Amino acid sequence: MRNAEPSRRIAILREDVSRKIAAGEVIDRPLSIVRELLDNSLDAGAGSVEVHLEAGGLGRVRIVDDGAGMDREDLGRSWLPHATSKIETEEDLLRVTSLGFRGEALSSMATASRLEIVSCRPGGVAHRLVVRGGKQELLEPCEGRPGTVVDVSELFFNYPARKKFLRSPSAEAGLCRSVFLDRASAFPGVSFRLFADGALRLSLPATDPVQRLSLCHDLDPRLLGTAEARGQGFTVRLIAASPDGRRTDRRLVQVFVNNRRVQEYSLVQAVEFGFQGFLPGGYHPVAFVFVDIDPSLVDFNIHPAKKEVRFRTLPEVHRAVVSATRAFLVGRAAVVLPRDLPSESLGPVTRQDALPFPSDRRSSPPAAIYSLPDHPPAVLPSADASIRYLGQAFGVFLVCELSDRLLLLDQHAAHERLIFERLRQQSPVVQDLLFPLAFDASADEDARLGERSAGLAEMGIVVHRSGARTWEVTGLAAGLAPLPADGLVEALRQACGRESEWRDAVLRTAACRLALKEGDPVDAVTAVELARNALELDPPRCPHGRPLWHEISRERLYQLVDRPVPR
Repeated sequence: MRNAEPSRRIAILREDVSRKIAAGEVIDRPLSIVRELLDNSLDAGAGSVEVHLEAGGLGRVRIVDDGAGMDREDLGRSWLPHATSKIETEEDLLRVTSLGFRGEALSSMATASRLEIVSCRPGGVAHRLVVRGGKQELLEPCEGRPGTVVDVSELFFNYPARKKFLRSPSAEAGLCRSVFLDRASAFPGVSFRLFADGALRLSLPATDPVQRLSLCHDLDPRLLGTAEARGQGFTVRLIAASPDGRRTDRRLVQVFVNNRRVQEYSLVQAVEFGFQGFLPGGYHPVAFVFVDIDPSLVDFNIHPAKKEVRFRTLPEVHRAVVSATRAFLVGRAAVVLPRDLPSESLGPVTRQDALPFPSDRRSSPPAAIYSLPDHPPAVLPSADASIRYLGQAFGVFLVCELSDRLLLLDQHAAHERLIFERLRQQSPVVQDLLFPLAFDASADEDARLGERSAGLAEMGIVVHRSGARTWEVTGLAAGLAPLPADGLVEALRQACGRESEWRDAVLRTAACRLALKEGDPVDAVTAVELARNALELDPPRCPHGRPLWHEISRERLYQLVDRPVPR
């Protein structure tokens, strides 16, 4: 065992040591310099900002703005510890509206690098300040235009230990680009330009919020839309992409509070909750949440880089984000349909006798799950019908013609959604099973089945504990009777999940197992009815979030083969 060293007497750190520690906390790499200087430029009311990087910021970071600028007196104080124009009293911390307010950034840069600032107020005289390693070397008049130019070089020249933790120039440049895009996303009315080693890499002219986000993140602006929600003391503005713009990661689910990009996972969750049912599993939305909130209801003074925030009314903001997300999706999911489409309902679903429940039971054939006795399969739709069925492609897509559009309908997704809606709306009549279906449950599943057995019975699935972690299904609603044994058990395991909407999870699984599968043949009348009913669904998504169809206009088809569109 290591012997404890004798304790030292407590002493006050020398100023030069404490300032280096503070500098290391605030300025740990080039992106910190870019972040802090951009905040200063934006707080100064800049309408145009340029960021110049050399060697990814390891060689030099230079920020040029046309903001308010500083006179000689303010410039001489700007680099001193805790020099700030943003706050004066402790109460001001509760009403902060600026991006920066602590007065640590320039002081830290001055301590850990060579800092040069040229600044000028409109109609005033420009001055140049040079500080290196915490010591002022120069403050003199110079040539300069209104605004401020900050040049930071020789980063950590007097702090070699920190240099070991820096990454390659390309990696550091990527981090700087990310914080550049964060600020550009939040301030679309300001023009931003990014230079790397003398070359212009990104130019973002002042524009509207949707166009700015599309430029920042290479998004199709046609997929983007907006929605708003309000609460006591705050407004939530959502700019999001339709579900077609989905991603396999969460990098483009971003939250901004009073124009600061923050790490607030609960609001990211609120967006994903709002998108639930619109996206397939494993996919995430593209969504940018902008919360404008009364400064007294939020505290940024809990993180040196202000990346985190503390809300006084987080549950209300969370609900507003969900509300805005749902409002956006309802608006984007609306589909304009021909008015001559009849609104006939699906024919009755024929099921096989479910009372004996052998364990090797397989799915019923498509005709048994989805039969339309009122429309004999031998009768094909006429050529002038609203929906004209053309055939099945790849065993998956039903190809239909609707006046001037070609519809490619996913037979499984459409049938799954229709079954899901029917199961949700039915008042189940439960039938006892001749042979109960037994299955084993894990400890967690056993506990949740006990909690949710009454809810399952209301849905038409009667379960009873028959032993230690062994359960039996003893009764089923008619609509669930065609489920194979393994499909029923799979659905029941969904009831054991942690999600709050577990009932829908059960029905989603049941609908998936009952629906037409890839490769199942579909007769013409069934195809037309399936398409007709699917077109009336809002939103047009399966229970797991996949689109039900894709359509191509007649004009687009002609363009694809370079033919003139007939008039």
